Amino acid sequence: MPDAFLTATGGVFPGPPISNEEIEDVLGRIGGEASRLKRRILRNNGIRTRHFAIDRETGAPTHTTAGLAADAVRVALARRGLGIADVELLACATSVPDQVVPGHASQVHGELGGGAMEIVTTHGVCTSGMSALKYAALAVGAGGTRLAIACAAERTSSFLRATHFDSELRARAAADEEDPHIGFDQEFLRWMLSDGAGAVVVEGAPDPGRLSLKVEWIEVLSFAHKLPTCMYMGGEPAEGGGLRGWRDLGPADDAVRRGRMNLHQDVKLLGKHIVPMSITWTLAEVRRRHAIESADVDWVLPHYSSEFFREPSFEELNRAGFPIPYAKWCSNLVERGNTGSASIFLMLDDFIVSERVKAGDGVLLIVPESGRFSCAWAFLRAVAA
Repeated sequence: MPDAFLTATGGVFPGPPISNEEIEDVLGRIGGEASRLKRRILRNNGIRTRHFAIDRETGAPTHTTAGLAADAVRVALARRGLGIADVELLACATSVPDQVVPGHASQVHGELGGGAMEIVTTHGVCTSGMSALKYAALAVGAGGTRLAIACAAERTSSFLRATHFDSELRARAAADEEDPHIGFDQEFLRWMLSDGAGAVVVEGAPDPGRLSLKVEWIEVLSFAHKLPTCMYMGGEPAEGGGLRGWRDLGPADDAVRRGRMNLHQDVKLLGKHIVPMSITWTLAEVRRRHAIESADVDWVLPHYSSEFFREPSFEELNRAGFPIPYAKWCSNLVERGNTGSASIFLMLDDFIVSERVKAGDGVLLIVPESGRFSCAWAFLRAVAA
């Protein structure tokens, strides 16, 4: 890859950390009842705190997704000693934007102001953040862009609130279903996801005043040709592993009543495929394209949705002949929660701020996604000022 350097990072979270004991006080109790599954799910995912863009007194949203992204961009630019007027390209990722149209990057640019610039929205789930980063790095490396920003933001609390499930619960009650509660596939995500945004500054040369990270390569690989949809919102499973989108399910209000506008996760599919897909399958393709060995890695920043997958991922790396001892692992999942596409940016920001990385270190990023199964790997090299 032509030269591109990450010269500054920025991360923001809406409000103070929320403990496990406080979650339902902020999100509300679905159907007025305490969750029957919360303790079990939290015990498995290992998350102790997270952040929600929700006012605790009123329950109203405190931020938009675009606003969170813009705040992260401002932090990154300030650390680099630059302003929005210096930006020539803005690449923005999110899983669920504030609106269907226009694109998410348009709204982030509108929040930031500045001059005319190129914008791009990368849409998906967790790997969409890495796609934004790759676009920015390629644009800078090609020489046509002097300074780019890649950012990602998530505001999942907007569809985790108890009121978001009211229509589905009423429909279940009206149909006299034996179990009127929402399914485990929705509960599973409610105790895992968090709000936040992260950003990186990408330039064609390292920052002369501080440590930078050179982008050696980024690979974003889809395995949708092999596996069915696992995580979805706005549709329902269809034959062949695809989805029937909400526009083809009849009236929009019917899709809402049936819970098709809620986020779902096929937990069985996730448990079966996410680790081998993200480690063995992806590593085989990465090694075909790049000469990399585990000895080249001084630090690994692995995005996994739950601490449940930490040890299986470690063991899968060993089986694949790519062992990385836990001493080299850096994750902020326990304190920050799972922020989807923004997770790797926020993990990278916490890692840089911790000042653990030294000149010459090799930093590996691993970002799996369970939407329809894809994974991104990137290798960065720390460069001295």
